[in-house]
Amino acid sequence: MKKWMSILFTAVLIVSLATPIYAASDKGLEQTLANLVENDKMKGRVLWYDLSANIYNLDTPEEVADIVAKTANANIDTIVLDVKNYTGFVGYNSEIAPHMSTATSIPKYGDFPEGYDLLEVVIAEADKHGLEVLVNVNSFSEGQNTYKAGPAFEHPEWQAQFYTAVRIAEAANGETLAIKKVNAERGSNELALYTPDQYDVSPSNRWGVEVQIADGVITKIEDRSTTGAQALEVPDNGAVLSAHGTARTWVLENLEVGETVQYDQTEAKIIPASEYPSSSVFVNPIREDVREYELSIIEEIISNYDVDGIVLDRARYANEHADFSDLSRQKFEEYIGAPVANWPEDIYEIQFDGSEQNIEEGPLYKDWIEFRAHNIQSYFKQVENLVHSHNEDLIFTTYVGSWYPLYYNEGVNWASQTHQPEYDWASEDYHKTGYAEYLDFLMTGNYYYDVTVEESDAKGLPYWYSVEGSAQLAMDVVNYATPLYGSLYLFQYQGDPEQFRKAIRAVEDNTHGIMLFDLVYLEQYDWWHIVEEEFEKDTKAPHHIPGILKMVREDN
Repeated sequence: MKKWMSILFTAVLIVSLATPIYAASDKGLEQTLANLVENDKMKGRVLWYDLSANIYNLDTPEEVADIVAKTANANIDTIVLDVKNYTGFVGYNSEIAPHMSTATSIPKYGDFPEGYDLLEVVIAEADKHGLEVLVNVNSFSEGQNTYKAGPAFEHPEWQAQFYTAVRIAEAANGETLAIKKVNAERGSNELALYTPDQYDVSPSNRWGVEVQIADGVITKIEDRSTTGAQALEVPDNGAVLSAHGTARTWVLENLEVGETVQYDQTEAKIIPASEYPSSSVFVNPIREDVREYELSIIEEIISNYDVDGIVLDRARYANEHADFSDLSRQKFEEYIGAPVANWPEDIYEIQFDGSEQNIEEGPLYKDWIEFRAHNIQSYFKQVENLVHSHNEDLIFTTYVGSWYPLYYNEGVNWASQTHQPEYDWASEDYHKTGYAEYLDFLMTGNYYYDVTVEESDAKGLPYWYSVEGSAQLAMDVVNYATPLYGSLYLFQYQGDPEQFRKAIRAVEDNTHGIMLFDLVYLEQYDWWHIVEEEFEKDTKAPHHIPGILKMVREDN
């Protein structure tokens, strides 16, 4: 890529800062980055090109040329090109990962041209306009679950193991069946439960059997699919079970009037990602073979393409329920220096309150939260070392959600190691797992329709449920360890361009720059003119300035 930043221009920018950036100390970096928030001439402007969403926007060199020209005309300085998405398929010619065009079972993917190297084409076009290209690599999601496609299905041993639980009905004879719905529409072959706090009468259609229960005893069974009878009343001191198909057969074979039936039992299971209800198939981030695979893809990209840096996405756990494999148990026991007597209950138990699924924390819960964040931090260390040892001029960054009070569920601590969160889930040493110090800048998704704290306050929401508030929270927890670019999800402003404008200004007023997600919405909504108008004044991105990068890396 063209390096349009000259030594002279860098010197001019350095002089323009209120605090000299050659003062390489934690305090010097903090003051410099604090000053940059107020400097409207130094803002990063990033546009994300999602791989699957933009198949038809980027599937020919001519279309890429048009899109990159629009990007440059909008005064955007950096493209994040997604080349390996959550499915594990890639948009460049890899000798390691499967090409998008081979994913014929996934709708649209098979339309991606065979042998088409999107990365090569985007780099060539971006070079004509002096734009930077950072390459996004999804790390720990390696498959599409609906269509059972991706590397996670070629390597089922990679798949994360999910701790799950279902509410069950238990007949007097000991037979059990999962209750799939609570106070929700019953589906095919499902057993549903309806409680008096929500219903007076069962809402189900007649094509099933219903069981009326009072004080734990069956008072009536009505096979409505054959009798056409009316729906059963839901007793104040009980419930109604409604069953269709195979669940109906189970009811008729195992339940009788006058017998007891329990419907508040829980059955826990550990299942692989391919059986978990999610479109993404996550893999276990602490497996050595998984890490070697992910690192080999990054190495392939930085070795074979003239990219400007690497972005990580989904470099995390899927959610709070993964990973509960034997390997994770072993590594966790090594981490805490003691065996886990009751696995996984000493971490937490899953319980049900009506239709709500809740976690009851065990004695090792905080240690487990810390352990998972430590694991992800260690991966970031590996990637940072790989990228910068290959070429110290390359940028290393990531995208995360800005909702820090909840993000521990993904096993991620994107804060500075100087930030100790004051939340119930945080251990005394949780701050040590932060990874902001390994990044050249950080992108946080400030994905809220409400722009100001005043707007979220009016709805009774926490202040960080707004663009402004979440940006302020993110700046606080990163604590000036690295520049921070707030990010916007354009879909949230569909039909409301003025709210989108407000959101752009809120991000630029509160952080060091902005990332827009995603290109596809600029095209669909025809909003290029908005971005051109809001970005009319020229700026320079903090991560483009060698002096600032040097400070960030030295102080961290």
